[in-house]
Amino acid sequence: MNKFTIGLFALLLIAGCNEPGVKTTKDTITVSILPQKYILEQIAGDKFQINVLVPDGSGPETYEPTGIQMQEMSISKACIITGLLDFEKDWLTKVSAQYADLMIINTSTGVDLIAGHEDHGDDHQHAEGEHHHHAGGIDPHIWLSLKAIKVQSQNIMESLVKLDPENKTLYEDNYKKFDARLDSIDGVIADKFKALAKPASFMIYHPSLSYYSNDYGIEQISIELEGKEPSPAYMKELIDKAKKVEISTIFYSEQFDKRSAETIAKQLGISLAAFNPLEENVEKNLLSITESIVNSTVK
Repeated sequence: MNKFTIGLFALLLIAGCNEPGVKTTKDTITVSILPQKYILEQIAGDKFQINVLVPDGSGPETYEPTGIQMQEMSISKACIITGLLDFEKDWLTKVSAQYADLMIINTSTGVDLIAGHEDHGDDHQHAEGEHHHHAGGIDPHIWLSLKAIKVQSQNIMESLVKLDPENKTLYEDNYKKFDARLDSIDGVIADKFKALAKPASFMIYHPSLSYYSNDYGIEQISIELEGKEPSPAYMKELIDKAKKVEISTIFYSEQFDKRSAETIAKQLGISLAAFNPLEENVEKNLLSITESIVNSTVK
């Protein structure tokens, strides 16, 4: 057991013995990331106080819980996870063992999961760099796919009905409205790509849009593979690929270093575009991402 884990459990024991720092008449539900907060709110409305573990501007890769967050965890009725992020795998299941009454809602149940990107031979060996591997080799970005969000929202709705059966009708009605809205947005995005004169391709630093790309049959070209910076040989391959498919924009996540993306963009004379994969409003975010990719394709 590492020092972080030991410290965490000590904090949990303290939190369990003290009154939480935040007073509220609402029951609390803890979620891992902001997109899960948004999905929960569409179904539960304002029925719950929501404790978000990874705050705005931070990333799951470097997340460490605060004392207040763990106090909130200690009084939570449920904890909503993707079940795929490294920090969830590392300690969240251990936390549940400390609180027998805590309902763990794994929103990835039933999602058609995608394996994380891997190298394709010795020519793609990378220079030493920061690693961003994910548990089990599975791409965790299921909140960046409307189809996957539909599954996640159903998992949340069904769990809320079990947790709070008195409000069953509310949760089911809100879920149906949200599900219909997701279908509508999915149709809008699909139509935008169908209207293009050529198949859409985009280059991205960290491959966080694999589920999204699969949904609409578009090509995601990742600069980072296996969580590492590209080698000079692979960098050349990326530049050749970008020229071939006429890439005009390189996208990068705000949480990641953009130096490799800047190098390629400079050599090609194309632009960079930042986006936040952990944007709370998943509907708005996916529509915005679509507009950026469509606009970069037609240039």
